[in-house]
Amino acid sequence: MANFNSLLDSPESQTSPASAAQGEAPTPNIMYGVIKRWPWLILGLTVGLILGFLYHMQRPPVYQSSAQLMVIKNRPELIAGGAGDSRVQVVEDYVAGQVILLKSETILKLAAEKRLDEQQPFQVPLPATTAERISLMKSRFDVTREKEPGTQSPSNVLQLTFKFSEPTDSPKYLRAIITAYRDGLTGVYEDASTGLLKRLDEEIVSLKQSQTMTRTEMNEAERKLRGVVDDATGTVLVPGISQEDLSSIRTRMSANRNTELTLKLRQILVAKELADVKDAGTTRASRLAVMAKLGVPSERPAILGDLRDPDSLLANFKYRKSELGVRLGPGHPDMIALTNQIKAIEADLAKRGGPPEDELEQHRRKLDNEQSGIAAQLKILEKELADDEEKARQISPLQRTIEAHQATLLRDGMRIAEKEMERKQVNSTRSAGGFEVKDVTAPNTGTQIAPVLMQSLLLGAVLGLLLGTGLGLRAELADRGFHSPEDIRRRLGLPVLGHIPLIRTTDPSEVTPIAALDPVLAVFLRPRSAEAEAVRGIRTQLLFSTNNKTHQVIQITSPNAGDGKSTVAANLAIALARADKRVVLVDCDFRKPRVHTLFGLPNPAVGLASVVADQADLGDAIQACEIDNLSLLPCGPRPSNPAELLSHPKFQEILTDLRSSYDYVILDTPPVLAVSDPAAVAPRADGVILVFRMNGDAHPNAERARQALVAVSARLLGVVVNASTNRDMGYGYGNGYKSGYQYSDAYSDPKQ
Repeated sequence: MANFNSLLDSPESQTSPASAAQGEAPTPNIMYGVIKRWPWLILGLTVGLILGFLYHMQRPPVYQSSAQLMVIKNRPELIAGGAGDSRVQVVEDYVAGQVILLKSETILKLAAEKRLDEQQPFQVPLPATTAERISLMKSRFDVTREKEPGTQSPSNVLQLTFKFSEPTDSPKYLRAIITAYRDGLTGVYEDASTGLLKRLDEEIVSLKQSQTMTRTEMNEAERKLRGVVDDATGTVLVPGISQEDLSSIRTRMSANRNTELTLKLRQILVAKELADVKDAGTTRASRLAVMAKLGVPSERPAILGDLRDPDSLLANFKYRKSELGVRLGPGHPDMIALTNQIKAIEADLAKRGGPPEDELEQHRRKLDNEQSGIAAQLKILEKELADDEEKARQISPLQRTIEAHQATLLRDGMRIAEKEMERKQVNSTRSAGGFEVKDVTAPNTGTQIAPVLMQSLLLGAVLGLLLGTGLGLRAELADRGFHSPEDIRRRLGLPVLGHIPLIRTTDPSEVTPIAALDPVLAVFLRPRSAEAEAVRGIRTQLLFSTNNKTHQVIQITSPNAGDGKSTVAANLAIALARADKRVVLVDCDFRKPRVHTLFGLPNPAVGLASVVADQADLGDAIQACEIDNLSLLPCGPRPSNPAELLSHPKFQEILTDLRSSYDYVILDTPPVLAVSDPAAVAPRADGVILVFRMNGDAHPNAERARQALVAVSARLLGVVVNASTNRDMGYGYGNGYKSGYQYSDAYSDPKQ
């Protein structure tokens, strides 16, 4: 039966099909896909374990023999100033050198030349040459220091191990090395100490010579920088660049630059005030305004002014003239006298070139003096800055050279101290005399340490899991189909409206049709079949969907030809009609129309194409059939321009008329990936159902079709899987369809 959960879920857990179609499909989870293909992981793990076991069986065995030696000084000397546990100090003095000596080529050569032949016979013949024997022992022999009991401090007990392919040969090699070490310990150690002391003396001399050269170069740089100064009197005997430090010069330069900036800003303000003074004019009023603006105090009365001042006197006469002119008239002798006096004062002012010196003129002279002082200070600062910059330029490379030499002297001094300490330790150990070597444990027969079965199996398991993961990932990436309804929902982001089983056209009909109906119309011809029940499940989802009010015009399409979209459209129209809904099935496939063939109608003379082209009326094109409540609007004569007709405004008018006359309008349109016709119809439909078959290219084809419909703002209701099998429907779907048979039979039995 169809999956009823997709459209009947609660709003909280199920988004609408239209909204789900508008967005992008969720990104597939690659890890989930790989885990889903667990047989590949199991296969890889099995192969890895088998290969690990085979690798383990093919590896040659390795046996290890071990022994322990205690190295003791005959006359240990403590480091001067040392305190605490003398045993620990002796261990720190010499045991580390014994580890190096044991693994040295000198001891191995002595064992290869003199002591290995004494251990005959060997299961594996000895190498012929001394060099080959030394190379063999270097690769198989190892020495480590044991820890003090209960601590992490190294002891004077050495752990010697030798790895070989024969268990009886490994202790013989180990005994030869121990014997060679005992025989040559004193002489070899004395020679090694002498050589080490010689090398340390050479390094110390070299470092001291380097220090002398560095000091000479640093003194020369200091002389160029500071000159030569008499320490007693402080007199400069040889002049240098400067006695000052570079940092103090740079500090002074920074302060001078700040002072220079402040003076330049003050210079700008003084220049602006001078400009204002020059623009003040000659009248007392204008000059008083400028004085007020600049904050220059006035020493004269502010109401009538100083009558001794020509400007104030002129203003007083003009004021009196304006006052007497109202009472006396212009021809009065007093008025004439005032006019003559005003002219005389104005002539005198013009002859003198302006008023006498006042407060503003005094302020101007003060600003001139300040401007001259600022200019002089700036010149001094510029010279000081230039001198300091030149001095800093000369000092900087010498200062860097001195600092580099100081760092070199410090580093060389530390290295000399280290070498001196090392030399003292070697001398102290050397003067203590020989060493005594005691056996703690004798070399034992070799025990097998490799290969380890669990390690080989673990390595094989890891490699096998990687192989299985790679195979599963390759299979997941190469898989272009769907595997379950959940897989379809996850990849396409659309609900699965139903799975329609493969329609068996050879099954006998349960009703006798009047017309020659196509056997694929299972809902009418075989209403108790599983195919009919699946279509009725899709009908139920459409009828009871929460968005059913807007799902009146439904477009049925598919990605490719052969997916069965016409069959699904016809059966869905029949199912809706038998639910007492007025339905019209419209054949919008102008290229390969099938509606009239499915319902056994002759090729009509007029149809949808004729109505869109204004060659016929809609009522003449709609035809009835033997199924109640179902009308057909076939294509009619196939037009030469199908895409243009479906995009014509007339087609929208036809859909509007059909909406008003029918409960459901089912549109059978061509495949999306074949032609552009469905893209022209989709925006005008209330919902689109995508029909496809489960084949190898189902996923990419369905995804491309979904993207093409979303691009034109189509409202996708969901998908229908046609001609599906039990495997296509996921776990439990097969049993559901079997139950569907029983349920249909029981429902049709009158006794039930």
